Amino acid sequence: MVNLRIEAPLVDGSLLPYIDEGDSCARTVEIICGDDLRPPPQSLKIHVHTSEGKKIVVTIPNDKNDQARVTVDGSPL
Repeated sequence: MVNLRIEAPLVDGSLLPYIDEGDSCARTVEIICGDDLRPPPQSLKIHVHTSEGKKIVVTIPNDKNDQARVTVDGSPL
């Protein structure tokens, strides 16, 4: 089970859910990358640079049994 949720709040006030906490990390990677990419990705990485200069990386492994990981400036949370 994935430990993240991805959703899009819409301008009309409703919410479009993409990934729920019941989905797997592999499903998350498949939704974003598709299922016909060869060779398949090992993981998906989301990089965020804050206005305070912090570098945040969210790593979502392409694995049904693993969980997403977060690092801030290279250190795990």
